[in-house]
Amino acid sequence: MSTCSIPHTHQFSTSSPQQLVQALGRLQAQTPPTQLGSVYIYDLIEQRTLCASCSVGAMLGYTTEAIATMGPVGLANLIHPDDLDSVSEHYQQFAVLQPGEVISINYRMQQVNGTWRWLHSQETPLVTAIDGFPLQILGIIQAIAQPTMTHLRDLLDQTSLANVAN
Repeated sequence: MSTCSIPHTHQFSTSSPQQLVQALGRLQAQTPPTQLGSVYIYDLIEQRTLCASCSVGAMLGYTTEAIATMGPVGLANLIHPDDLDSVSEHYQQFAVLQPGEVISINYRMQQVNGTWRWLHSQETPLVTAIDGFPLQILGIIQAIAQPTMTHLRDLLDQTSLANVAN
């Protein structure tokens, strides 16, 4: 692992090709081989996708031009309103992810035809700061036919808690 320094920002450790293969292996071990999706690298500092094998927008039927007109928030506007809190909590977990740890989430995004598509995302740290803070995340996002029972229970629990609070 080599160490780099970026002036006025963070010191970080870069991943070797071997570490990238190991990280992909961790994600693939938890991914059914029959599901197609996209592998991506997301930069937590710049808050943007650095590269992806297929854009999420394309998975949902959007053209590159349509995505560009969505502005800086972009695809986040397409997350189902009932899933916003759980997606936000998922992204907050990135701050405490340990090397080798994999987190996952199921959520809905709106397709170009207006219907909702279930997606399953799994992420693991790829590049970390010297102190272990994740700087870049390696992820796999897949369209799924239906949510898992665990996710349905989570949605019901969230709804029940919201009703109690109101």
